[in-house]
Amino acid sequence: MDEQSVYANRIHVRKDKTNPRRLAVLTLLLFSSTPGQPLLLAGIVFTVAAVTLHGWAAGFLARAGYAEREKILTVRGPYRHNRNPYYLAQLTMDLGFFLLAGQPLLFLFYFPIIFTVYQRWVATEEKFLEAEFGNEYLVLMREVPRWGFQLSPAPARGSDLAFQWSTYLINHELARSVSHICLMLVFVLLFVFGNPLAQIDFWLRLTLLKVIAVWLIVRDVYAIDGVDQSIAWSLVALGVAVLAMVFLTSAPVWQPWSGAGAWTAIAIGLYCSLAVTLSVFPGFSRASSERKRKFVTRPICQWYILALGLGLLSCTLGGLWIGVMSSLVAWALTIARCLSVKMIPQGVPIGIFLLGLVTATGSFAVLRQFD
Repeated sequence: MDEQSVYANRIHVRKDKTNPRRLAVLTLLLFSSTPGQPLLLAGIVFTVAAVTLHGWAAGFLARAGYAEREKILTVRGPYRHNRNPYYLAQLTMDLGFFLLAGQPLLFLFYFPIIFTVYQRWVATEEKFLEAEFGNEYLVLMREVPRWGFQLSPAPARGSDLAFQWSTYLINHELARSVSHICLMLVFVLLFVFGNPLAQIDFWLRLTLLKVIAVWLIVRDVYAIDGVDQSIAWSLVALGVAVLAMVFLTSAPVWQPWSGAGAWTAIAIGLYCSLAVTLSVFPGFSRASSERKRKFVTRPICQWYILALGLGLLSCTLGGLWIGVMSSLVAWALTIARCLSVKMIPQGVPIGIFLLGLVTATGSFAVLRQFD
């Protein structure tokens, strides 16, 4: 079994093409610095070129169901220069954003992650196309590069397809292009006026990024049925625990919050904790079952929300990190098949216990604000 098959049989990843890009944009907004003019101009050029390439490809990519299409290999427009213009455009666009944010070195860490994700999808798509079109697609693979952009176009094939604005609009490309251009303009404004988010404490910004990143991980990455225990994922869990301990003992994360920040944390913490607590009571659970199914897709998500709420009620970054990182460790152990995380059992006694825990923690947090 090849490496791709082993990976596919170990875990399932939802939305893995979009989440890394979302986190990258959030990281750049939180930690952007003022680039030099050469980086700024290069970022604008890369972004505009990528938006153009993405839109050009969208004007040729039909959105009809596969069963409704003629099984004819059609190679027109940007697909004569590159087999995956969508992915190439997104990689180029990401590079432009990193340059605009003045963080070109961070792109060196981001690129292997997103490129691995794209390679995974491209490999799956190419196997399908090869099985569907046979030797004709193999010839195309020799004529058109997977990732490079050749200036000399390959011979056109298939239907006499031209760029169509209707196809461009059906693919929702106008809204997508506008959003990317607006994000580029945001970075230009940050270059001119500075980044107001830089005034926020570094550790608080890092914690915000971590909370969102861990939520996307525990929600969208999970082990599939039938896999065996994995030593590698057990080591990942151990590594996460060790890094968390080092961070909690060395970083300045135990200073209690006060003022508006503390009250905001208490409000959000109570909301998260009580949402999980009330779902344990059978009556509340039935009333909110449909909404809960949409939000809490797996047991680890429920535990994460509860841990996040209790961490916020501690009104310290350290308490928040303990709640979030403990969920991440439990997630890794679940992937390794060393731990089976279940939904919190429904029942009045458990509900009363959780309600008492949340009430006591919340009361302590509130009373501390009046000391």
